[in-house]
Amino acid sequence: MKTLLAIASSPRRNGNSETLLKEFCRAAEDAGWKVDLVRINDMKFRACQACDACAKDGRCILQDDMQDIYPKLTESDALVIASPVTFGSLNAQLKMFIDRFQCWWHAKYTLEKPFVTEEANRQGFFICVGALKRKRYCENALEIIRVFFHNINHQLGGSLFFRGYDEKGAILEDPEALADAYRAGKDFIDKVESL
Repeated sequence: MKTLLAIASSPRRNGNSETLLKEFCRAAEDAGWKVDLVRINDMKFRACQACDACAKDGRCILQDDMQDIYPKLTESDALVIASPVTFGSLNAQLKMFIDRFQCWWHAKYTLEKPFVTEEANRQGFFICVGALKRKRYCENALEIIRVFFHNINHQLGGSLFFRGYDEKGAILEDPEALADAYRAGKDFIDKVESL
């Protein structure tokens, strides 16, 4: 059974971005995939300390919940990340999570031994939700995701932007947005399975 690693970064449990993520994942489950949903806000971990100890072997020396994430990503077949927009970019939880992949950067570029190879052709998807309707905020968040995916050898297989949703649960009042997330999940899984 294939596994989709789903990363929910919002501090709001069942908030707008997480609700859309779950719709995306429901399509994967309907296709027979296992979904491994991780809520970053429930994790206990520190920010990257820029110690560069990981340059020796590509492994982070901080012993916290991130140690559970690295093998999950290595073993999953695809990745989806959902984030709210905060001050025109990714939220702090997700940025701190991404920064802890400095060890993977060293594995790929310093040691030339990436944990996921380019040949694996791993695919990733990004879901972004913002209260304001400024497209550039979601685009800014997407650029950070592009860099992250590149460094962990995942191809950006698609993205969805949802703008103008602020209050928790506001997305539930837009059935078309939920349908868009489900369709995107179905299309993404179909694409991954066709590779």
